[in-house]
Parts: sequence; structure tokens; C-alpha cells
Amino acid sequence: MHPQPYKGHASTFLLALAFVWILSGQTTNTFEAAAIHPNLSGNEGSVLDFGEDGNLRVTNAYGVQADQIIGGPKWLDTDRYDIVAKAGRRIAGAQEQTLMQSLLAERFKLKVHTEKRELTVYGLEVAKTGLLVKPSQSQSSEIHNNRGPGRNQISVVNIGIHQFAGMLGRQLGRIVVDKTGLSEGYDFTLTWDPEGQSESVPSIFAALQEQMGLKLESQKAMTDVLVVDSAEKASEN
Repeated sequence: MHPQPYKGHASTFLLALAFVWILSGQTTNTFEAAAIHPNLSGNEGSVLDFGEDGNLRVTNAYGVQADQIIGGPKWLDTDRYDIVAKAGRRIAGAQEQTLMQSLLAERFKLKVHTEKRELTVYGLEVAKTGLLVKPSQSQSSEIHNNRGPGRNQISVVNIGIHQFAGMLGRQLGRIVVDKTGLSEGYDFTLTWDPEGQSESVPSIFAALQEQMGLKLESQKAMTDVLVVDSAEKASEN
């Protein structure tokens, strides 16, 4: 099987993965091969798929919130790239992060560090009704985002609630902190009205409780922010 392409904003790809890697404290691994090219298609939608064969496919990868990012060149907000990467083995757990960090450091010369700041966030908790989603039986992970007039939908396979909290943050424009204590991967579909005005489709707050058994609480928290020290555009290959 050929390695699959990543297509997404450079900022979401570079900064999110660097952010996760720094916090995890993992040692660096490397891909066997990776090809990088600018993407000018303007495609929307999101797909994330870690294959069991060591190949990675991500479309419009998930990033950190704007208030979690400080500094960096302007092109991080606009440039897109296609990245084809092959690990030559199954990618598991933290290896996903370390492989990406190695690629970012080598090809984009990305240097970052973190600081703590007090921000207004949402705490994600299990609702009184109890959790309504079931642990996944899949060995691979997938994320699909579908957007339409008055209706957004996220469908996932084997995704942890901690990662899902990051996805929610990007939908809400505010950091979401996972306070559920749940560590397993889950399969679920969440459907909501992004404008909160539909009579037939719930708001994201209502959808979380009705479809997943989760709730959001606004609160203050000391939160890690990412400071971009330097980054360079990757040369084509």
C-alpha cells in the first residue's frame, strides 16, 4: 500500500503536533520516508487515519486554539501542504506524536516551547446521566468531519476523549480540558447545529449530553500555551 497524504493548514499540522509532543516528553522517532509539497486545492473537511501498515493519512489535521499559540511567522496561518509519510511498521499510541515531531523539526525547522497562562476554558465532564458511548474494538483510528448548513457532524473510530476534547475546542473557539478521567478509545457520532437555532438539531452543548453523556462547564484554568520560536517553509521534494 502506498503511504497516504496529509492535506491541511500548516499551522494546525505543525503547531498541534509540536504542542502534544512537548507535553508528552517522548523521545524522537523518524519516518522511513516523507515527501512534502504545497497544497493549493482549498479542500475542506477532515479525515484522520492511522493505518496498521505504518502509513498515515490526515486531511485538515486538528490544531491547537489561537489563544494557545504565541509568535511564529505569518505563513503558519495560511500555507497548506501535502505530506506523504511511511513508517514501515504499525504506528501505535505515542509513536504517532514522536514520528511527526521528528518530521517537523527536520523539514520545517520548527522550534517551540511552552508556558503557563490563566485562560477561560471549558471543562469536559461525564454528565449525571452517565457515559452513553462504548469503548472501541478497532485497532486503528479514524476521524471524519462533515459540515453543512445548520448541521455539523463528527464521526470517529477508536478516539480517546482527551483527543476529542481538542476537537471540541476548535469547534467552540475555546480550550476544552478533559476532566472525564476516561482513557479508552471510543466509537461515536456527534451531530449538532453550530448556530444553535435549529428546532430539530441540538446545539453542541445539548448534543454532548443527549448523544454522549458528556457536559461542558465554563471555568478558569492555568493552561499550557505554545510559543513558536522559529519555523521555516519546507522545500519541495
